[in-house]
Amino acid sequence: MKFPVLKKKPVWPSQSRCPWCKKNKVMEPHSMAILAGGAMRVVDPKKRSATIADDCIGFLDLVWHGAHDGGKGKNREICARVPLADDTPAGQFEFYFCSTRCLREFLNASVDALEEKIIRELPRNSKK
Repeated sequence: MKFPVLKKKPVWPSQSRCPWCKKNKVMEPHSMAILAGGAMRVVDPKKRSATIADDCIGFLDLVWHGAHDGGKGKNREICARVPLADDTPAGQFEFYFCSTRCLREFLNASVDALEEKIIRELPRNSKK
């Protein structure tokens, strides 16, 4: 899988087919599991109303931040990042899947990619 899967557009996939299993349809009028996120500009904090922030771009990353400066933890001094969404318009994004199973497999594969990046950093980190 190539990361980020979403770049400069708000929705993945662009076609109405599940991007994971490629078998079932997603998007209206079909059932689907959605991973969504974004930001909105507060218009009235008392009423909790907001509007789309057209001057923002969105992002979603999986990040490993290793312990440093006397902190304790595994894989110290290692930083790794897997971008899932990048530069999405108006700070909004949605990933559509035909089922929670496909959503879970996508997330598992994304975490696997993060773990692979951490492992690739280990030899580089040991030389420091």
